[in-house]
Amino acid sequence: MLPDDLDIFAADWVWETDADLRLTNVRGRYAALTGEVEPVGRSWPGLAGDEPVDDGPLRRPVPFRDLVLPHRHRDGRIRWFRFGGAPRLAADGTIAGWHGNCAELSGPAVAQIEAARLCEEQTRRFEEQTRRFEAVVANMPIGVSLFDADLRLIAVNGRLHEIFGLPPELLRLGTPLEHMIRTSAGSGNYPQMNPDEAWAYASARIAQRVRLQRERQLPGGVLLKTTIVPLPDGSTLVVHEDATDRARADARLAEQKNRLDHALTHMSHGLVLFDADHRVTVVNRQFLDLYGLSAETVHPGITAEELIHRRTEAGNFPGLSPEEAWRQVRERLATRARYRLDQTLVDGRVIAVTYAPTPEGGFVTVHEDVTAAKRAEAQIVHMARHDALTGLPNRALLHEGLAEALARSPAARGAATAVLCLDLDRFKNVNDTLGHAVGDKLLRQVTTRLTAATCDEAEAGHATLARLGGDEFAVILHPTSRFKAGRLAARLIEAVARDYEIDGKRVAVGLSIGIALAPTDARDSEGLLRAADMALYRAKAEGRGVHRFFEPAMDVAIQARRGVELDLRAALAEQQFALAFQPFLGLSDNRIAGFEALVRWHHPIRGVVSPAAFVPIAEETGMIVPLGEWVLRQACREAARWPDAVRVSVNLSPVQFRSGDIDATVIAALRDAGLDPHRLELEITEGVLLQDNASTVAMLHRLKGIGVRIAMDDFGTGYSSLGYLRAFPFDKIKIDRAFVADLSVRPDALAIVRAVTTLADSMGMSTTAEGVETEEQLAHLRGAGCTEVQGYLISRPVPADAVAPMLMGDSVARVRRRV
Repeated sequence: MLPDDLDIFAADWVWETDADLRLTNVRGRYAALTGEVEPVGRSWPGLAGDEPVDDGPLRRPVPFRDLVLPHRHRDGRIRWFRFGGAPRLAADGTIAGWHGNCAELSGPAVAQIEAARLCEEQTRRFEEQTRRFEAVVANMPIGVSLFDADLRLIAVNGRLHEIFGLPPELLRLGTPLEHMIRTSAGSGNYPQMNPDEAWAYASARIAQRVRLQRERQLPGGVLLKTTIVPLPDGSTLVVHEDATDRARADARLAEQKNRLDHALTHMSHGLVLFDADHRVTVVNRQFLDLYGLSAETVHPGITAEELIHRRTEAGNFPGLSPEEAWRQVRERLATRARYRLDQTLVDGRVIAVTYAPTPEGGFVTVHEDVTAAKRAEAQIVHMARHDALTGLPNRALLHEGLAEALARSPAARGAATAVLCLDLDRFKNVNDTLGHAVGDKLLRQVTTRLTAATCDEAEAGHATLARLGGDEFAVILHPTSRFKAGRLAARLIEAVARDYEIDGKRVAVGLSIGIALAPTDARDSEGLLRAADMALYRAKAEGRGVHRFFEPAMDVAIQARRGVELDLRAALAEQQFALAFQPFLGLSDNRIAGFEALVRWHHPIRGVVSPAAFVPIAEETGMIVPLGEWVLRQACREAARWPDAVRVSVNLSPVQFRSGDIDATVIAALRDAGLDPHRLELEITEGVLLQDNASTVAMLHRLKGIGVRIAMDDFGTGYSSLGYLRAFPFDKIKIDRAFVADLSVRPDALAIVRAVTTLADSMGMSTTAEGVETEEQLAHLRGAGCTEVQGYLISRPVPADAVAPMLMGDSVARVRRRV
């Protein structure tokens, strides 16, 4: 509890620090109001801002109150908080720490603070300019000397000695000017003149009895300006000014003025402040630039109505007359309520306008160009139906196109619809030996060649090229024939087979193609794709780099898959599986937040079998259900041995949801392992929600109800519908590695990732970025607001017995140093 003298306002949260002013305890609505997490250990007051917080009040051993500080929330808004506190004294009288409270300021108080801050900043800049100007004037290097009619010294200032370096006795009153000039010339102060020449030159100029000026360079490099002024009483005033310093002072003054002008006219947002009579009092340059207005037509003093008329004339209100635009604005102003709206200009830009009334009866409008953010949102929608790496249609769009092609009747008799399933040969070797970054570049170059090879058919509306994922592509041809499909396949194989130059390395891959025709081989899209896939399997088995048409007798691939199925059943019975765990790191505290459980198959003959080789077969045969249950139970048992703060993440297949009791399986696994449900995170793909949506969502709600976290995996790479984020309140979105890899190669990748994190944050979800392999990617993800990261930069998957050492001692230290 705070002392009574500090309990001065209703607190939103209470805080405590140690002697080093680091937060040790925070209770209350800190996280909800600030958007920050885990304040413990951070410097007081634990707020994130663009400028360092003044902790001066905590450096004096006396209580304080009414310290108002700003904070930029994750939603972009500036919020204001009022702090109070008091020291906690140790037995020896030293300060052992501080404690206090904090409350958010809102409503008129915030608007008043914002206006006061702007005014204070302007005043401060003007005062700073004035102080610097006075300092320059006070230190201008001017030497003054006054001589009587007989040219004897009658007055002098100390600066004259500093300028010329003359001996003090020469500057005594009564000294003849001739003596001073001759001595000064002897010291070199009259370049290219001896003492006689210097005196002759000076005396002749003084004898003219007119105001004269002359500049000359002294030996020390100083540019000296001398002014001779004859006075009415016959005396002569001589002023010596260091013109070099004066020029520098003028430059400094000009620089300060430029800075002041920059602060007023080049803020990041457009701003207009109106008084109670709705007249403009402040308008900055950014506002004029946003709307294509000039300072001659929009300036302080004009009314809000005049401003709207001029904006309408400039095309800022498309489709509205000046009167109609002003009527809409006037109605909004009449409510005296804060609002925000987006306006689209005639050139397509989108401007976000925020209106806020001020306490004195006026109002302020802030204008921000959000065109890029809107485009990023549109890009997310595009991502739902297109592959992020190549920009090609994804599997979902391919299915739609194929269904549409099959539904159309061919115009020519005997015309068919063909599906070509494409798979790169030796692509895995490229990934394994050269890395995923090179693999991604290769996929983009392959896409370019495939696009060029199909351009003629695509331009005629007969071909659609899509990426199914990994190194798999597909082409739909409609209408076509067996001959045309085979001819295109040969052209594609030839195009892909040419060597590639990537990062100075020569890379070679091949292409195998399976072809199926409708209605001969199948009459629906699923059957046609399945037939083409079987033909592709035959092409792979026959040496690769070839194309094969589907034949009813093709059962080799089916038998081979049957063999894998039989091995899988034996593997389940003989416990040939093991789990590996890959950590994911929380970026707020650089600590391991949990581990993703990954299944590994140690076949007694084949050795380690890649999950990509058996998981699809397990899903097709339904064996993923017992295998997935084993993974779930084993992961829970392992996680029960970890610290309570560490979570475990388990992937669930869409097939597991078809059994209808996955929620009961999860609950049983948690109960048997004694694991807190809040420590379990289940990862599902969007494919889970494609099936029996209502039943699936109901099961997910039951799991979430007991505390289990639900994450959407591979967001944006599969069927990717933003509607699923509305159908179920996910706890987390996992950003696929394809987007992370693009951070270094595609200019729009960062905007897309930032849009995803902003979308997740606005919906109360966290984000985990997969496939983080470089420090550059990590820095981009931090800046974009990503919550967690996972990838080889943090750690490769480790065996179960390596998790505990990783969570303690040097292993954690190494991870934290690495990031």
